[in-house]
Amino acid sequence: MSLIHTILPQPLRIRCFIVTFMLVSAGAATVSTAQTSPGLVVTLTSLPPFETIRPDMDLTQVTLTAFLAGKPLSQGRLRLRLTAPPQSQVFSTGFPWVEGTTLLECETHLRDGVWTFQYLFPIRGTYTLELDLTPIPGGPVFSRTTLQPTLTIKENPRVVLYASLLLLGLLVLGGITGRIFARSAAAREPPSGALLLGAGLWCVWTFMPAPLVWADSPPHEPAASATSVQQTVHGEPGWTLSIQASPTPATVGQLVDLTLMLHRDEQVFPWAVEMSLVAVHQEAGHTVLSTHLRTPQGRNVQRLQFYDGAPHTVTVTARPVGEAFQSVSTLTARLDLDVVARHPPVQVTVKTMALLLGVFMGGMAGGFFCPWFSRGRPDA
Repeated sequence: MSLIHTILPQPLRIRCFIVTFMLVSAGAATVSTAQTSPGLVVTLTSLPPFETIRPDMDLTQVTLTAFLAGKPLSQGRLRLRLTAPPQSQVFSTGFPWVEGTTLLECETHLRDGVWTFQYLFPIRGTYTLELDLTPIPGGPVFSRTTLQPTLTIKENPRVVLYASLLLLGLLVLGGITGRIFARSAAAREPPSGALLLGAGLWCVWTFMPAPLVWADSPPHEPAASATSVQQTVHGEPGWTLSIQASPTPATVGQLVDLTLMLHRDEQVFPWAVEMSLVAVHQEAGHTVLSTHLRTPQGRNVQRLQFYDGAPHTVTVTARPVGEAFQSVSTLTARLDLDVVARHPPVQVTVKTMALLLGVFMGGMAGGFFCPWFSRGRPDA
């Protein structure tokens, strides 16, 4: 709120505080406020609040609201780009190829200053939103506004618990192994039991990283060649709706261009169109992205990354705007997309194995050298 205090006059500050209080009371979390144009304020809210979202589990409703001179911006064009958190230095996420890449690029015309979309954030960390607001002919006049708010999502507590238990188990097993070596050394006997236990733990350690880093990435590689696929549906005489995806098959870590086209008499509809776009993970049955768009004409391109290697379904609905077209029925097109997963990066696998081995070796050192593990030794 410091930006509001420094940029806006007292009456506008009071209105902004009232709006923010209402949003927070409704369970939303205010993330950022922009002020590039005098009197232009942009707020970003979520439901549920960002601090309670579980990655790849909770579908989040994100609402962007633009105010001009204390009132909702009646018209304006919005471009949005969502970038995933950068690569982690220590602990990798469940989708390592997604880290640091662009997840979503959308463009829409604002209606009454509000635009809402639902998105399933895939990984923990700090996301970057690039927002670009520009005026449109016939709408309010304001300077182009660009801002980059950040959204921080914490790791799922259950994942943290399981990872902690795994590391604790490796530490305890390492301590037991170190204790066996210490007893064998004190008795001047060959550490046969310790060697067997160490060999068993080595096998456990060798195969343990696989489910950790490959659980969400089956062993497939990107396709050698990519094409585009298109689905077209016919509505009332002269009306067609098409959705085209390129490149296909989609690949984890890469954007797919989704071209939405509403035609009338084999020509792109030249006036405003209301569209909706819904992407669903077929295997899990959950929605990845859901949004409503208002476009100045019947052709629009949205870009989306499918971060999980599984089939997805993209459903698009479209309807022309205006009293003259109230009788035109909504058209719906569905497109099935295969998403190709990839092996995790080599550095992620090596880093995970090194971490697990380091914990185990630390436990061994503790079991062998620490005095409280050495009590009761034969030579004590």
